[in-house]
Amino acid sequence: IRIEGAEELIKKINSIEKLNRVKSAIKQAGQLMKGYLQEYPTASHRPNWMLRGNSERAARMRRGFFAKLKAGEIDVPYRRGQSAGSEKLGQSWTVRTDSQGFRALIGTGVSYARMVQDSARQTGYHRQTGWITTNQAVRLHGGEVTNLIETALRREVESG
Repeated sequence: IRIEGAEELIKKINSIEKLNRVKSAIKQAGQLMKGYLQEYPTASHRPNWMLRGNSERAARMRRGFFAKLKAGEIDVPYRRGQSAGSEKLGQSWTVRTDSQGFRALIGTGVSYARMVQDSARQTGYHRQTGWITTNQAVRLHGGEVTNLIETALRREVESG
C-alpha cells in the first residue's frame, strides 16, 4: 500500500511540532509588554502634599529634603533617571524566554519597582503621576499579545 502525500504530511507534522513561529511570537509578545512597562508617564509637576502643613512629619520631611539637597544627593528640579543613585526603572525591564521557548518572563531588578509598578504595592503618588502597573499592562495590552500568539499558531498549522 502506498499513501500519496505521506512525506509532505510527515514534514508538516514535524514542522508544526517545533512551533518555531509560536515561540518567536511569544518572544515578540514579551518584548511588547516590556515596552509598555518601560514607558515613563508624562512629566507631572505638582506640589508634594507631604511637605505641606505644620505637622511634625511635614517638618521632618522638609528638613530631610534640604539636608539631601545640601549634600548633593538630589537635584532641583528633579531630572528623571539622572538623580544620584537612580536605577533607571524604565530602562531596567528585561525579557527572557524559558528553555523551551513557550514562556516569556518579564522583570526588573530595580529595588523600588514594586512601589512604582506593582499592582498591590504601588504608592498613591505613583498612581497619581500615571505609572502603569503590571496588571494594568496585562489588562490594556493582553489582547494584543494573545492575538499575536494566536495568529502565529494559525499560520504554523496552515503552512506547516
